[in-house]
Amino acid sequence: MACKANVYALCVISRFSAAIVGGYVFTAVFTSLLSLILPLSKSDAVLLSVSLTILIYSCVFIWVFAIKSLKTVWITILLTSSSCFLSIALLKGWL
Repeated sequence: MACKANVYALCVISRFSAAIVGGYVFTAVFTSLLSLILPLSKSDAVLLSVSLTILIYSCVFIWVFAIKSLKTVWITILLTSSSCFLSIALLKGWL
């Protein structure tokens, strides 16, 4: 019985890590990308994208706990964060 409790505790810790750390990384990268692609002046685009961060982070946090598969959560966060970062790198001319 203690083994199942430990596995459950690790799953909860992994979900919280995905929600807190993964959500933060995704939100930061997505906000950066959004500020680059919005068709507004630079200062307005940054202000709007920063204003949306609390909404984006909250949605990611809720989504992490709404999905059944923990593997799906981590894969989705990693793939979307890396694709946003790749888009930023292409737009900025780093690649």
